[in-house]
Amino acid sequence: MVVNSETRTSRERDGDGYPRRLLITVIAAIVVFSSSMTIVSASLPTMADDLDSTESVLSWAVTGLFLMMAVGTPIFGRLGDTYGHRNIFLTGAVILSVGTVLCGLAPTALAFVAARMVVGVGISATMPTSMALIMEAYPIHRRSEAMGWFQMAMTGAPVLGLIVGGPLIEAFGWRSVFAVLAPISLVGVTAAWRVIRTSERGDPVPIDWAGAATLAVATLGFLLYMQRGGSAGFDDGLALALLAAGVVAGVAFVRIERSVPSPLLRLDYFRRANFTGPLIAQPLSQFAYMGGFLISPLLLDELFGYTVGAVALVLLFRPLVYSISSPVGGRLATVAGERPMIISGSVLMALSMGAWTMAAHWENIALVIVGLVLSGLAMGLASPSYTTTIAAAVEPKDLGVANGMGTTMMNIGMLTGIQAMFTVLGDGRGPDDFALTFAFGGVVAAVGLIGGLMVTSTNGR
Repeated sequence: MVVNSETRTSRERDGDGYPRRLLITVIAAIVVFSSSMTIVSASLPTMADDLDSTESVLSWAVTGLFLMMAVGTPIFGRLGDTYGHRNIFLTGAVILSVGTVLCGLAPTALAFVAARMVVGVGISATMPTSMALIMEAYPIHRRSEAMGWFQMAMTGAPVLGLIVGGPLIEAFGWRSVFAVLAPISLVGVTAAWRVIRTSERGDPVPIDWAGAATLAVATLGFLLYMQRGGSAGFDDGLALALLAAGVVAGVAFVRIERSVPSPLLRLDYFRRANFTGPLIAQPLSQFAYMGGFLISPLLLDELFGYTVGAVALVLLFRPLVYSISSPVGGRLATVAGERPMIISGSVLMALSMGAWTMAAHWENIALVIVGLVLSGLAMGLASPSYTTTIAAAVEPKDLGVANGMGTTMMNIGMLTGIQAMFTVLGDGRGPDDFALTFAFGGVVAAVGLIGGLMVTSTNGR
C-alpha cells in the first residue's frame, strides 16, 4: 500500500493531538476580534457621547476595519505562503493585541477609528494564515469538519460579546470591554507562540508588490465608491472618480499578473470551477446576510415598535443558529460533499429574504424569526465548505493567498450588500419599502446558486 507524504504527515500530527491543539490555539488568539464586533456596533451611540463625536464618524470604526481586511488579506496571505504561515500569523496576532489595547486607550473618536483599523491590519494577517495553518494540520477529508468548529467559534464569540459586554458597559463604560479583551489577546499570542509549529516556507521568490498594490487600489476604489455612493449618490463626481481609479487599477492588476514570473495570484485558478464557484456564492450570500443584518433592526424598530433590548434579543436568533449549525455543516460536507452545502446555503439565504419580505408586508414577527433562523442556517451550513473548496482547488504553496482572496471577496460582498440594500430602502420606512429591500437581497442571494452549481465536491463519498 502506498501512502503519500501528506497522509503520513497528517497521521503523525493526529497521533500527538497537534491539529486539535492548533485549532484551539488559533481560535484563542483571534477570538477577541470577533467578540468585539457586535458590541462595538451596538455601543456607537455611547462612544459618540463619551468622545464628543457623532455616530457617523465612529461608524468608520466598523467600515474602516472591513476596508483594511478587504485590502490586506490577499497580501498577508501571500506573505504567509512565502515566509511561513506561523510567522505572519504571530505578527498579525501581535498587531491585533496592540490595536485592542489602543482601542481602550483612545482619547478621541478619530484615535478610536485608527485603532480599529490597526485591528483590521492584524486580522488581515491572522485570518488567511490561520485557515492555512488549519488546512496544513488536517487531512483533506477532515478539513470541512475543522472549519466548522472554527466558524462556530468566530460566530459564537459575537453573541457572547454582546451578552457579556452589554452589562459590562452599563456598569463600567465602554472602555471596560477592551480592558477585558486586551489581556485575553495577549494570552492568545503567548499560546500561539508556544503551540504553533514552524510551517514550511515557500520558494524564495520575490513578492509581487506591483500586483499587491494594484489589487489593493482596485479593491479600495470599489469599496469607497460604494461608501461614497451610498451617502452622496452613485453618480456623484467623487464616487465616479473612485470607481474609475478602481477599474484602472483592476485592469493593471490583470496585466501585471499575466506578465510577472511570480504573480501574487495565479489567474489560471479562476478557470478552476472549485476556485471560482465559492468566490461567486459566498459574497452574494454575504451581500444578503449583512444587508439584512443592518436593515432588520430598522424593521423591528420602525414597523414593530420594539425597544433596543427587545431588538437585540430577537436578532440573537441569527448568530446563534449560525454558530450552532457551523459544525453540522462541516460534518455534512465531510459525508455528503461541499457542493450540496454551498447550494443549500444560497437557497436558504434566498428563502430567508423571502420570509422577511412577507414579514415586512404582513408585519408578522413569527416570519421575522423564521428569516433570522434561515439566514443563520444558510451561513452555518455553507461557510466551512466555501473555505475548504477553495483550498482544495489551489496548490499547497498558494493556500494563504487563496484564503486571503476568499476573505476579500466575502468582505466586498458584505460592504456592497450594506450599501446597496440601504440605497434600495432609501428614506422609506413603510411595509412595502422594507419588503422591496429584502426581495432585492433575495434575488442577489439566488444568483449565488450559479457558483454553487459550478462546484464539484472533494470530501464527499
